[in-house]
Amino acid sequence: MQNTSPKTRIFMALLLACSCLTCLSQPVVAQDDALLRVSLQSRIPAAEKDVAPDSLVIHQEIQYWNPKETAIIICDMWNQHWCKGATARVSEMAPRMNEVLTIARQKGITIVHAPSDTIGSYQEHPARKRALEFRAPGIEQRLGRGNQLLPAEAGIAWPIDQSDEGCDCTPTCPHGPPYPWKHQIETLTVHNEDLISDSGVEIGSYFEEKGIKNVILMGVHTNMCVIGRSFGLRNMVRLGKNVVLMRDLTDTMYNSKSAPQVSHFTGNSLIQQYIESYVAASMVSTDFTGKKQFRFKEDSRPLVAFVTAENEYRSGQHFHEFAHELLLTRGVNCDFAVGDPDVNSPGRHNIENLQILEDADLVFLSVRRRALEEAKMNAVKKYVESGRPLVGIRTASHAFSLRERKPDNVVTWEDFDRDVWGGNYADHLGRDSGATKVEIVPGMEIHPLLEGLNPSGFSSPSWLYITRSLRSPNVQVLLTGTAVGKPTEPVLWVNHRPNGKVIYTSLGHWDDWKVSDFKRLMLNIVSTSLAGNASNP
Repeated sequence: MQNTSPKTRIFMALLLACSCLTCLSQPVVAQDDALLRVSLQSRIPAAEKDVAPDSLVIHQEIQYWNPKETAIIICDMWNQHWCKGATARVSEMAPRMNEVLTIARQKGITIVHAPSDTIGSYQEHPARKRALEFRAPGIEQRLGRGNQLLPAEAGIAWPIDQSDEGCDCTPTCPHGPPYPWKHQIETLTVHNEDLISDSGVEIGSYFEEKGIKNVILMGVHTNMCVIGRSFGLRNMVRLGKNVVLMRDLTDTMYNSKSAPQVSHFTGNSLIQQYIESYVAASMVSTDFTGKKQFRFKEDSRPLVAFVTAENEYRSGQHFHEFAHELLLTRGVNCDFAVGDPDVNSPGRHNIENLQILEDADLVFLSVRRRALEEAKMNAVKKYVESGRPLVGIRTASHAFSLRERKPDNVVTWEDFDRDVWGGNYADHLGRDSGATKVEIVPGMEIHPLLEGLNPSGFSSPSWLYITRSLRSPNVQVLLTGTAVGKPTEPVLWVNHRPNGKVIYTSLGHWDDWKVSDFKRLMLNIVSTSLAGNASNP
């Protein structure tokens, strides 16, 4: 979904979501004669009135595209770059990219090869001649000049310093001219029915003539050419196209010695986050291949996955903000699997992007009363049984149980609270019950999860969950909570399961994220879980 005004983006998201609700359970990879199902990730303005004006929410949207109205542009995948590291990453990414192009071409999607500054090598190619066939009237006036920002980007800080051109090699590669690229990397096959052009006027004219509405950008480099070329993301937005970045098949020119001094691959993540927030939605190659998304072999960052589908406690907003902090300070990668936050939505029994669980090193789960297709529920079960760290936030106690009759095409996990957390969620106190006094269980003061917390405890604005008595004999309670005149309840515990340890907290109200001790707790969970000692006293 293209980036216009925030209000327009929200309206378009709601309209398109409503049009697709009956198709939510269809396979990820569409059949050759079917519309192409794509899952788009963006970061849209939070709807609540009591949040900061710049607060964003992770948003997943399913769209169905006519392949004949869809195009892929491959940006500057040259045979050689002036930077050796960039050249190596292009070579590593190209085979998966060519696999996507092959599948897309078979479906009737238009493929545009855009190796800038090398078009002279293709003058006699039919794909080059095809790109010269049309010239849409007035199209030059609709395109931006000199990498001009979109209105939505006004006043927004660029997330990385790329003033040194972004070579991350040691020693730094010499920067031309003369430049070494001669043509597109040979791994990407060019067919006669494709297009070859590095001109926004030519490509835009062809799209106008052929009725191309949906445009996917992939290639390099996201922070320079992919976003700013005459055929790049910004100009495709200006032409009114439904523009999407394929985020796993792109790379960034960023030197980790430059601000904000994070790894090269975190720089890539920060640029993708910027694009999803202010320019265009993104997708992954999974929607074409059915495989897990591409990842560079040198990207050794632990993967923290955030799974969210609830509208009570604004986890879509706070997971976005927490993940951004982790990117900048903890050397991790963050990804999201998101369902419709509205528990009353007809399409609520679906969570997109769950393939990230396959590679996740730590999962935060904030889901409320959802059922899933059996394959997706099996992905959750596979992760739970893997023994890798899992953290439940608040409504995760009743993540996959329903109060109403279950739809026929999905499955529940009614005993998830007992089976995984060892919990016993019964209900919660009324919202008028006042704040919760949170205290450390005597003897647990030196537990790694509680490092740096106030020994006297803290106050949570949350209304208290009723969770006693816990149903696993292997539970270690670390924090308890009390509301005035009510019995004390466990609010944070570790369940020592046969194949691993899981952490659950009934805290997680949106205002808890403003409490320094709660934020410290969340950071401790990340550090200790990834270090492998989440529950060792």
